[in-house]
Amino acid sequence: MKKLLLNSFGLFSIILLLASCGGNKSADQDEIIIEGRFIHSRGNLIYIDAIHVESVQTLDSIRLDENGSFTFKYKTDDALFIRVLVEEDNFITLIAEPGQHIILSGDVKALAETYTVSGSPSSELVAEHYAFTQKQYNKLDSIFLIWEQNKYADNKLEIRETLDSLVDATEKEEEEFTHNLVKNNPDNMGALFIMYQQFGRNPILDEFKYIDLYTQVAENLAKKYPSNEHVNHFNAKVNRIQIAIKEEAEIKARLDTGKVAPNFTMKDINKNLFALEQLRGYVVLLHFWGSWSPESMMQLNTIRYFNKTYGPRGLAIVSVSFDFDEFAWTETVSDEKMMWYNVCDFKHNQSPVARLYHVDNIPFMYVLDRDGVITAKSASVDSIGQSLYELLF
Repeated sequence: MKKLLLNSFGLFSIILLLASCGGNKSADQDEIIIEGRFIHSRGNLIYIDAIHVESVQTLDSIRLDENGSFTFKYKTDDALFIRVLVEEDNFITLIAEPGQHIILSGDVKALAETYTVSGSPSSELVAEHYAFTQKQYNKLDSIFLIWEQNKYADNKLEIRETLDSLVDATEKEEEEFTHNLVKNNPDNMGALFIMYQQFGRNPILDEFKYIDLYTQVAENLAKKYPSNEHVNHFNAKVNRIQIAIKEEAEIKARLDTGKVAPNFTMKDINKNLFALEQLRGYVVLLHFWGSWSPESMMQLNTIRYFNKTYGPRGLAIVSVSFDFDEFAWTETVSDEKMMWYNVCDFKHNQSPVARLYHVDNIPFMYVLDRDGVITAKSASVDSIGQSLYELLF
C-alpha cells in the first residue's frame, strides 16, 4: 500500500508540475519555447541538442532551478529534432516547430519512462509510440523471465513453443500499432521519426513491405516541410528503396521460368576459367551453397544421388559456393566427394553471381534445359528432383 501511495504521489506531482508550467507565455512565429519542470531534481544540468542528419549540435546547457524548472528559447524558421539530455542513457526526443511553446514534465531520473509533453503534436505522437513500445518490451521481459524459470523443466519444449508464439504475437502487436499510428498521421513529422525505430534488432516497419506507407509519408511531409533536412533525407531514402524494388522486380522477371539463364564466368577448383554457357546441350543443375551452411551440407547427399543417377543421361551439376575461406571450400568439396563442376570467387554473399541470380539465402537451385532455359528454381531438393526427372526421362 505504501508503494502504491508513493507511486500515486509521484504521478500526482508530475500532473501538478505540468499544470504549473507555461502560464501565458507564447512563442513568436520564428522561435520555439521549451519549458519544463522535473521532479527529483537536485540542480541537474540538462543539455538541449539539435539532432541533424549527420551530426548533433548542442544548443544550450541549462541548470534546473530549485523547483526543477527550466525555460529554453531558440530562433528557427524550420522544424527541429531536439534532444533533452540529462545523461547519455537518460534523454527524450522532441520535434519542435516554429511558433510552438512546448511544455514538459517528468522525473529527471528517468525522463523517457515518465515524461509528458504538450504543445507539439509531433512530439506527442513520438511520446505515444514510445509509451506503447515500452509496454511491449515489458511483455518480452516477462516472457523471457518465464523461460529462465522453466528452461530445465521436463516439458520445456512445449513451454518454449508457447513462449515463442507469445513473442511473435508481441512483435506483431508492435508492428500493427506502429503501422496504424503512422497511417493515421502521414503529415506529422513524428511519423518520420517513428518509421526509423526498431523493435529489438529489426525495423518495426520493413521498408520494402511498407513501401506504400513510406512513400505516402515522404510525399506528405515534402509538401509541408519542403526545405527540412530530415524530410529531404527521408525522401532520398524512399527514392533509393523504390529504385531497389524496381531493380529487384526486373531481376526476378529476368529469372522467371522460360527465360534463358544469364551467363557468368568464374574460376573453378582447379583454377581454370568456367563459363556457364559452355554447358549448352546438357541439362544443368545450378546449385548455390556454402560449406558453412548446415542446410547446404544436409542436401549434398541428395545432390550426389542426382549426379550418379542423372549424370549418365546428360546432367551437369555446377555448385557455386558462397565461401570466403578457400581451404574450407576445397576440403569440403574433397571430403563430400563433389565430383562435378565447383566454382567460387570467395566473396561470400557479395559475389556478383549472387545478385545476378537473386540468391539471398542458400541453398538454392536452378534447373536449366539443354538450351540454357530456366525450367525450375527452388530451395527444395525434392521439387528439383522431380524437375530433373521430367527433363531426363
